[in-house]
Parts: sequence; C-alpha cells; structure tokens
Amino acid sequence: MTPDTSCQIPPVTTSFHPNIVQYVQERRCPSGGYCFYRLDEPNASDTFHALQVLYLLGELNRDDETVAFLQGLQQPDGSYSSFAAALFAGRGLHLLGASPLYDVAPLISCSIPCISPETQVIESFSLFEPLYTWTSLFVLYQVPIPEEWKKQITRTILQFQGETGGFGSPSGTLQDTWQAAEILVVLGYSRENLGINRFVWSCEDPEFGYLQRPGSRPPYLEHLYAGVRLSALLGTAPRYAGACRTFIEQCAHHSGGFVRSVFGGSPTLEFTARAVESLAILEGRIHRLRTSCG
Repeated sequence: MTPDTSCQIPPVTTSFHPNIVQYVQERRCPSGGYCFYRLDEPNASDTFHALQVLYLLGELNRDDETVAFLQGLQQPDGSYSSFAAALFAGRGLHLLGASPLYDVAPLISCSIPCISPETQVIESFSLFEPLYTWTSLFVLYQVPIPEEWKKQITRTILQFQGETGGFGSPSGTLQDTWQAAEILVVLGYSRENLGINRFVWSCEDPEFGYLQRPGSRPPYLEHLYAGVRLSALLGTAPRYAGACRTFIEQCAHHSGGFVRSVFGGSPTLEFTARAVESLAILEGRIHRLRTSCG
C-alpha cells in the first residue's frame, strides 16, 4: 500500500527561510525523527511537522534514519498507538518517499470515530479532529470509504451546523468549520452546498486576518490557519491577506520557529508548520484540497 504522491509544489518564499530551516534542523534527534524540545525523544507529530516545513521550503532530503523511526512506530499487525500517530507517520513517510511496512487498511476499516462535545479533549484542535484524522488516512492511502459510512458521517456532521453556517458546538468556530467542511468534501459533498461562506466571511478581520468566531479575541495562529485552509478549500482569496501575513510574521520567534500568538510563547514544530503552510496558501502555492499532504 502506497500513499498518493501527487502533491509537489514550488518552495515557499520567505525572508525567514534560513532561520526556519536552522530551527528545524536543530531539532533532529540523533536516533532519527524530530522533537521540538530537543531531547532524543522523537515523536510522530513533531517529525511530520518538521518534514513538512522542510518540504514546503524546498529543503527536504532523504533521511533513512527518520524513515526507520517512522516505520518502527507501526506494529506488525498494522496498528499504531492512535489514528493520529498513524496519520503523522504515514504523512512523514510519504514526504520521504517511503511507505509503512505493513498494510494500514485493516486498522482504519474497523469502525468510525465518534463525535461528541462531551468527550472532546480540551487540547484538541477541533470537535471533528478524530474524524478528520481518520478520513485523512483513507485519503492518504487511497482506501475507498464504504458508501453507507459516507452517508452516516455526512448526516452526523451536518447536525453540528448552526444558523450562521459555521460548524461546532455550542457554536461554530473556524477550526470546526474547516475540518467539518474538508471531511464533507472528501465524502463527496459539494463545495457549493456547504453553506459556510457567510460564516467564514464574518470571521475575517482587518487587523489579524481571521478570528475564531466573529469578534472573538485574542487571535491565535490556529484560527488563521483554519481560515486560510478554508479559503483554499472554497477557492477564494482572504480579504485581508496582508493582515494574515503580518500576523504570521509577528508570531516568528528569534529561534527561527513560530509561536501560537503575537503575545509570545514557546515556539514548536507544529506552530512552525502551520505558519509556513499558511504562507504557502497565501502565496497561491496550494490550490486544492489535499488532506493527504497535511
């Protein structure tokens, strides 16, 4: 089983390029893989985000030790510690031109993850993150989703769409709306029927680019990231693209990485990847839905 490899794009252009590359390279673990706090404790998430940054900047090279690390995260029965680990490992291997050692299809074809506001982990990116991760694995490995599952998932997601057009619980957010919309499109739902344009428009902000929901402050990098991902999905340009770029620049840390907020914080490989990918979308280098490429 091999993932889709049709996601080559031109490198992102940014004045921060050398500092970002150095930041990522300094977090390469001696045993292979990457760890944002610079101990030899690599994990799937940091490794994928590091590889994604290097790929988007045109600096990614073959790394056999990292391939071995990512392949080693999978058990002989094809399983991983979580769907998230499976997705990050699979995406990282894809970027390095490699594949898992064992078939992933049995793992992802067992059951559908549940969506519940009551059980949502507070640190999660969105209500739909478990389902988004799961469907992304189907896209990555080109495994067909059964039609009855598509209908069931579509009905479930649409239950969380509010009068504003946004998705979420108790009210819509950009993160929830982005992931819900991408899942629906993967399942064959028409972009034209999503009904989210008005909500996305209401979240655009002339100072920060995007807010989590209309009038919600402070802004964070994940809000902007979701907004530009939605703009790519809908085939529209952000109204305040200049403000988006300024916000991203203000999240740049002297170490070369990026932080979550203009108010400071610790840089991570995840925030750095979101910042660089957002720049790629704003530059028009990512034009279509590609959950298989992150």
